[in-house]
Amino acid sequence: MPAECGFGGNMKFGDCGHDLSIRRIDKGQSVPKVTVILPTFARANGLLQLSIESVLSQSYGDFELIVVDDGSRDGTADVLSEYQLADSRIVIHSYRYNSGLPALRVNQAALHGRGKYIAYQFDDDVWTEESLKVRMAWLERQSVPSVVYGSCDAYRATDEGEIFQRVLGQEFNYALLLHGNYIANNSVVHHAALFDRHGMYDPHLVARRYSDYDLWLRFGRTAPFQWVDATCSVVRGNMENSLGRDVQADFTRTLKYLQLARDEQLKPDNIAHYDMIAAENWGNRFSAAEVKRYYREEALPFVSRFNDYCTPSELAVAASGAMEHKRILVSKPDYSTSVDVAIRNFENLPNQRGFTSTFVREWDIPSFDTSDTDIAILYRTVGPAEKLLTDKGRKSVPCVYLMDDNMLRFHEVGPEHSSIAPGTPGYRSIVAQISAADAVIGYSDEIIDDFGEYNSHRIRLETNIRRCYIDRREYGRSGKFRIAIFSNKFRGIIIGKIWPGLQRVASDYKDEVEFHFWGIDPRDFPALECDVHFKPFTHSYDSYLAELSSTYFDISLTPLEGETRAERSKSPVKLLESVAAGAISVMSNVAPYSRLPDSVCVKVSNRPDDWAGAIEDLIKLKAEQRDKILEKARAYVESHYTTESQYYDFYGALAATEVHARLKDKAILYAFHEAALGGATLHLLRHAALVSSFGFRIVGLVQQNERFGPEFARLWREATKDAPLLEERWPHGMNSADISKMRSLHATDMEVAHRIGERIAELDVGLLHFATWQPPMTALGLELGIPVVASVHQYYEGADTRAFAHAVHCSSATHGERWKKASGLPVRRIVCPVDDIYFSLLSAREVRNFSIRDPLQIVVSGTLQPRKNQLAAINAAVLLRKAGHNVTVHVIGYDDLHVEYAKECRDYVAEQGLENHVIFHGFVSDPERFYASCDVLLISALDESMPQTMLQAMASGVAVVSPSVGGVSELIKHRYNGLIAKDTSPEELANAVKEFLAYSVIRRTEMLRSAYRTISVLGRSSYVRAELMDLYGTAFSRAASEKAIEAVADISMARPYVFPERFEPAVASTIARLHSEVEAQHFSRPLRLARAVNWRPSEMWDMVSSVFAPLDLFSRQHFGRMRRDELRLSEDLSSISYREYTVRFALTSLSVIHLGIVPLVRTQAGLIGIEIVSSKDKILGSVTRSLADIEEGLPARFSFATPVHDLQAGWRLRVFVREADVPVTIYEVVRPAVIYGALKRFPFIRFE
Repeated sequence: MPAECGFGGNMKFGDCGHDLSIRRIDKGQSVPKVTVILPTFARANGLLQLSIESVLSQSYGDFELIVVDDGSRDGTADVLSEYQLADSRIVIHSYRYNSGLPALRVNQAALHGRGKYIAYQFDDDVWTEESLKVRMAWLERQSVPSVVYGSCDAYRATDEGEIFQRVLGQEFNYALLLHGNYIANNSVVHHAALFDRHGMYDPHLVARRYSDYDLWLRFGRTAPFQWVDATCSVVRGNMENSLGRDVQADFTRTLKYLQLARDEQLKPDNIAHYDMIAAENWGNRFSAAEVKRYYREEALPFVSRFNDYCTPSELAVAASGAMEHKRILVSKPDYSTSVDVAIRNFENLPNQRGFTSTFVREWDIPSFDTSDTDIAILYRTVGPAEKLLTDKGRKSVPCVYLMDDNMLRFHEVGPEHSSIAPGTPGYRSIVAQISAADAVIGYSDEIIDDFGEYNSHRIRLETNIRRCYIDRREYGRSGKFRIAIFSNKFRGIIIGKIWPGLQRVASDYKDEVEFHFWGIDPRDFPALECDVHFKPFTHSYDSYLAELSSTYFDISLTPLEGETRAERSKSPVKLLESVAAGAISVMSNVAPYSRLPDSVCVKVSNRPDDWAGAIEDLIKLKAEQRDKILEKARAYVESHYTTESQYYDFYGALAATEVHARLKDKAILYAFHEAALGGATLHLLRHAALVSSFGFRIVGLVQQNERFGPEFARLWREATKDAPLLEERWPHGMNSADISKMRSLHATDMEVAHRIGERIAELDVGLLHFATWQPPMTALGLELGIPVVASVHQYYEGADTRAFAHAVHCSSATHGERWKKASGLPVRRIVCPVDDIYFSLLSAREVRNFSIRDPLQIVVSGTLQPRKNQLAAINAAVLLRKAGHNVTVHVIGYDDLHVEYAKECRDYVAEQGLENHVIFHGFVSDPERFYASCDVLLISALDESMPQTMLQAMASGVAVVSPSVGGVSELIKHRYNGLIAKDTSPEELANAVKEFLAYSVIRRTEMLRSAYRTISVLGRSSYVRAELMDLYGTAFSRAASEKAIEAVADISMARPYVFPERFEPAVASTIARLHSEVEAQHFSRPLRLARAVNWRPSEMWDMVSSVFAPLDLFSRQHFGRMRRDELRLSEDLSSISYREYTVRFALTSLSVIHLGIVPLVRTQAGLIGIEIVSSKDKILGSVTRSLADIEEGLPARFSFATPVHDLQAGWRLRVFVREADVPVTIYEVVRPAVIYGALKRFPFIRFE
């Protein structure tokens, strides 16, 4: 088996150093006492120099300074070389690739360090002159491995300059260290031997912001720590390219992670095997939901940008951990190697986390407990498996019937299959299972067509092979020409028909060829006059492929009669096996082989002489000519049939089966906010096409538009194979008084929803998916009572977006975070799928070595409008031409929607005499031709979400030049897979293009391939389709949860134990009905009037446990207490963005908050958090806790990692809940007005 076919991990520590270059000037120096490690990235702007000089100028000079350059491309290498020439104590560690994990680079340097002691410096920090001396004075006196640290002045970078924050450093106290870090990283020196005791820095992705703190905690368990009361260093936070600025902290995740036992794994002898991405070793400390959230929010975005050390197999499944895990039952009459091909190949991919399967022989299904099964795959089953579809006593399990051989036509193959011929019980069972299955999977067009008579939920997949088996390799061809046939007895008849042709070859080339038969016995045929070898059929798929890929053949023969539909229904798996064996395929010119490209195999008719002629022609070719044919076949298999390239097709099919089971035969409605083919419309249109390809019935709904409607309708028909399309009118989602803001839902939207709902009633819609902010579509979902999915992009202020859909995705994580905060809903990033045609364009660029055309071809894409700022791009072209660069700019996109701006652009071009160099093409229906012919995509927009044109360019091998707007920097790493202009000015845009033009061919090639790799992770249609299926599943689950809550409300009076007796009926009803309606009723004007006249205190004051007494006392003292104040429960916090209270008194310091929290039922999902906000809307501090950890009936404690100081009166307290699957409330004190007026609410809380 090839080495890469093993079961490795993600990015392992030991995999990330093959690109290291070490430069050391050896002048015979003695071994230094101290190794100082300074990791750096892109700091050649002066800060790095200051940092280095502060080390070199130390009064204590017995050290080596290892500067670790983590793949900088800003001139850092030149800076370091100059310093090394001046001071030989400097050792330069240069990496070609940027890891994004400073702790990884520090550890790698430490393993090369020669000093007994280790000290740290960073590229934006400095030491004081005596820093090393004062620390070493204590450390060198210690007889046991120890740690010394000094004080540190901490500054924070702001737009106004550096602001002093505080002094880090105090007497060591391990208990206080557990509360928070007070030791600056660059103020520490320690014995290197401590690494052997407690392990090195943790380079795991989760620990990257707190790896130093984590190391102190681990060292601190046994090692002596000593504080030197002297300022030893100065640190700067919030700098560009710093972790503190670029990496969002997740307090809960980090806190849990730091308490995992990792010392043994992180020791120098073991760390090479340490996985820096995976979460498999987290044990039970994290819930499944937390792990999935980690993979989606942290791991996947990281790997999509920092993937130079990832193998193709790792990248192929990078998102699998972010999706819902499926537990699969696979049933077949008997196990065969086809199960390995169809299912286990995907399951056994390294780091695959999307599903696990259990094989159950069909006859054993009645004995198998399916209560914990998510999906059942009925693999050519013919009998007992039918019970999974019909047994009412079992839990309903979504079922998919899978055929890689055509069971409906198998009787045609021969009498041995008569038991499943039409009319037999076996055939009737097959038809019944296909008909009742939630979905069906087929591997040929013929199978898919035959499914259609019984089930419309048809999913087409392809056969597959692991990439490692078809990678390029040295074959070591020598000796005789080797001809192979891989087959069982199934092909015996057709082999017999062509056998005379094989005899001719064996006779004519008896001393030059040898035949190898794998599976079928050559002794069943007349003898051949050459060497013949036989290998019996093996039932071990892994063993079979391992043997194939460890030997070689020159050609393989795959004859097929092709006269029956059963034969024509087969997959081209023999082409894959031939490539694995290094053999050119000679195949019968019948389906399925006739559909393969002519360039990847040799096709012949089933006449003996034709087979002999084809073999002779290949024998006569030069070895180089045969190698070219084989390479074309290998590349074709790699792009179309590898397990890795199809992983999300398979996972998506599983998820689609669950969605089909939910929808039954209902349709999915796609609602477009406009017919003009803008980004959001095209994005949703592609979604509809992808979903349709999984056998879903879909319907389109679009705004009426005479101008754009016809073209939209044409594209809709093409994309969805003539699915129904309705045109309607409804109010848009923007504020008519200020189109830069969104508007909230109002009564008109409900009326429109009712009208549209009546029109589409007969279409039987079961799920609604709309694009952009559309209140009428939210209302339509309510009207129809179905799950609602929203595709959103740029976020605009102005609307109440709380819980406007059941599931939401955004093309940009940057904007998605804003949608998440405003709506209170999880928002996942799904970029627009990139059509395969764009990915296919890269190969042509590779052939010409990524050469740049003359003149340079630049494409500028998007509707001509001020927001897109195309005039700046045109100006940049003028500057490039003035600098001597021959440039042609192609402007594509609607040019008649913003007439005045378009005229301004055209007039400027005319004034500059650039009519032949700046070409306005208007809207084009085939933009791919520009990506095929252009060298650079220039984005000049003032704001963006996630530009589709950028994704297409990355897939096409077109260089991306753009300012950092919207989601651009989520995918583009400056100078690694594109260039980020400093701003949107023509000067900076032109400078970025000039920098690209100055790159060497090697650097340009590396950059463009890196961009291709990034978009291959996130933009492939198969991945986006799988994400959509997972998203739809989330929408159904959330909608079902809401209905379950409504059901609880309906039965709560009949089942009083659902809510404890200590709650008032009004409170129980408030919880169950998401609180808002009852709250409004409870404080209606007539009721408040009655209470003003005849007041009685709220009974809840006496129902709350005595453990809340400190909260009650604090609330009385600081918020006051009136006799009509009532203790109540807030509205459901999981359905709003946050609950905010204004605090009218000042606090000098705030470290801890105690709060009463009441989830509806016990939950394992979700977070509750607190934010402290200044009167100027600045977030001063935040903290979160898992809802699973909240103890019922006790105040919840929230401790800030760093106390918040000097809170002025008028500051605000926000309480929020995220990703909870049950309603969550908090206690609050409610003060009604005397008769009329607004309620006043105060938190039932205690501050420390």
